[in-house]
Amino acid sequence: MTTERRPELVDFKIPTVALVGRVNVGKSSLFNCIMETRQAIVSDVPGTTRTRNIGNFTWRGVQARIVDAGGLTFDKDVEFGKEIFEQTSKAIAESDVILFIVDLQDQLLPQEIEIAKLLRKQKKPVLLVGNKADSPRFRTFAHDAQWLKLGMDEPRAVSAANGVGVGDLLDEVFKLFNKAKRRPKVVTIKPDIRVAILGKPNVGKSTMLNQLAGEDLVITSPVAHTTRETFNLLVNWGEHVIEFIDTAGIRRKSHVDEGLEKIGVSQSIAHMEEADVVLLMIDATEPCTNQEKILASLIEEKRRSVILVVNKWDLIEDHSDENRMEFIKTLHGLYPHLQHAEIVFVSALSGFRVHQLYDNIVAAFEARHKILDALTLDAFMRDLIAKHPPKKGGGNIPPKIYGLKQLATDPPYFQVSIRAQSVLAQAYVRFIERAVREHFGFVGTPIALYTKKTKQ
Repeated sequence: MTTERRPELVDFKIPTVALVGRVNVGKSSLFNCIMETRQAIVSDVPGTTRTRNIGNFTWRGVQARIVDAGGLTFDKDVEFGKEIFEQTSKAIAESDVILFIVDLQDQLLPQEIEIAKLLRKQKKPVLLVGNKADSPRFRTFAHDAQWLKLGMDEPRAVSAANGVGVGDLLDEVFKLFNKAKRRPKVVTIKPDIRVAILGKPNVGKSTMLNQLAGEDLVITSPVAHTTRETFNLLVNWGEHVIEFIDTAGIRRKSHVDEGLEKIGVSQSIAHMEEADVVLLMIDATEPCTNQEKILASLIEEKRRSVILVVNKWDLIEDHSDENRMEFIKTLHGLYPHLQHAEIVFVSALSGFRVHQLYDNIVAAFEARHKILDALTLDAFMRDLIAKHPPKKGGGNIPPKIYGLKQLATDPPYFQVSIRAQSVLAQAYVRFIERAVREHFGFVGTPIALYTKKTKQ
């Protein structure tokens, strides 16, 4: 009996610092300051961060892990309050040091008294941090007696906005790390394959990410645009380290709200452009929309490798091969420029065929970097021309093909050399492209092919 291969989350074996606090104290700003990125969305809207932001950062030549949890409210009526509390609890449980963030420019609030009670129960170091100490006057607020009610030392004054005090804070954190079981170190693990998960809101992207990880890492719900920020996940699969990016749902531009959703959508498109492979998720229970066609066009324009993931297939009554083939035919009609895409039918909720995607991803990535030698391409081209000679594509001189060679990978790029003054019909160029793809197995990957006239 063969054991099903399972993914393994990448463990960097480095210590973790968790950022905890109520809403709008600047945790995400501090996360971005320490990470030296704009990974976390920062806004004045309470509850902007829902799912944890996680990243590795470098300080004095070694690396540690940082987790930015959503703001705690202890209010049952707050949207996703329970889920945010669960995400924060996970961040606390996984941490070696906790930074309790308060706002020096604001008054102590009852939620912070509750957070202090929660953190005092933890058997790990907790540092009280006063953020928004953006000027000398605000820094003096760290000495206000109100903060002593939390039962901790005076807050360490920092400014995530301008970086004041953050270096001293990190020095203190790393001293505590040196007493932890895991120690900061130089991390050499980097992803081989970057995969962006794209789709319209509520198609099941976050549920898919949780299935790929084998645990509930991100918040899922039927509420549209639950995911506001991207979430990165590193997974070991065979010889590869794969990075998944769960993106915010992308709606038609006219329907996108200004502010948080617009920022999240911009992040999603940027991650798509940087990905090696895109999982474009489609809801099997809903008709395809223009927005999905636009996403497909963007993927084709940026020449990303792509897998069409038909989600919620378990909710379709007819699971016959005939219905599945009819669905594939429909998709090919809707996305004619993505004929090369693999189509996989899954249920992100139940996990049906989700882990099959790992092999599809690796195949698409390897096809994207495939190199074909000149002798192989010459033999292929001679055989193709013998069976299907080119017809005159315009002009008076019949086309003559001298050869085919590969110029680049990522994505694969080919050149067809033809006789000078002749023209090769575009239909025949597309025929060569299809033949190359089918013969050499360029699955899920776009290939570029152009003609060059030569006097050979």
